[in-house]
Amino acid sequence: MQQVGGAFGFWQRMRIAPALQPGTTLPPAAKFTPTSAGSLALSPARPRAKPRRRAYGRKLGLAIFATLSGALAFSLLTHGGRETRSVASLVHDAEQALTWAGLGIDQVGLSGQRFTPDSDIFDALDLPHARSLLTFDSAAMRARIEKLPWIETASIARVFPGQLDVHVTERRPVALWQEGERAYLIDATGRVLSGVKPGSQVNLPRVAGEGAPQQAGALLELMRRYPRIWQRFELAERVGERRWTLHLKDRVTIHLGADREAVAFAALTSADKLGAFLSAHDIIVDLRTQGRITVRRDKQTAGASSAPATQS
Repeated sequence: MQQVGGAFGFWQRMRIAPALQPGTTLPPAAKFTPTSAGSLALSPARPRAKPRRRAYGRKLGLAIFATLSGALAFSLLTHGGRETRSVASLVHDAEQALTWAGLGIDQVGLSGQRFTPDSDIFDALDLPHARSLLTFDSAAMRARIEKLPWIETASIARVFPGQLDVHVTERRPVALWQEGERAYLIDATGRVLSGVKPGSQVNLPRVAGEGAPQQAGALLELMRRYPRIWQRFELAERVGERRWTLHLKDRVTIHLGADREAVAFAALTSADKLGAFLSAHDIIVDLRTQGRITVRRDKQTAGASSAPATQS
């Protein structure tokens, strides 16, 4: 708040009472007050104050009367609260009055959506049950919108008069989950975003198996730290909902132990003989047993049989 003028200017703008002329008749509401100089000064008579108790009692009585009247009206209209539908018309009239006052929802602006159809967002808004800007439930609207597969966050703003602005942030797909003959886009949390039509070319890592979507994000993030594995990666298969089997280029299969992915990746990218298997083809590397590494030729892909080689 900005102050206008100083104290001196304020007193300059005060109205000064005119001096009394001889023979002037004073109004009956005025009286003289002796001053320290022995002269008389004119001061207006103070109105008689009303008793505080009487004013307080009147307000309390009005409040009690209004409460009892409202309770009686509700009871009469709803038969003791058993038929609340009979007052639905009153609520509708109130909504209509807000609309006439310029507070109805006449326009909705959407932004941020790319893969989510506009119709899905409008259905989640449930506008037929939100007729005015003062009575709609923004928290419930936001919760319904964020339940849509692609939506991560949603914000709703009221713009007077009569407009809602809805902005959404969509999730980012990180992998393609294969379940039988069908495929789905999933995000880092394992949420299924949408299905993919057969034959579609999707440039995303592939995972398969029951329980794969929930664990795929952590596996892919870890694998990106090891470029030699990441560059040859083709498919990660979840086995028994507890461990992974990796399928790399040149038909290299790696069986990982449960919760031992980081140790296996560090060993596979080392400079010793185990790291050389990443450059091989048609082999199976079994790392499921801690402290033991088994490498054998894949007969189905190589087309020839050979004795398994074992390293410990």
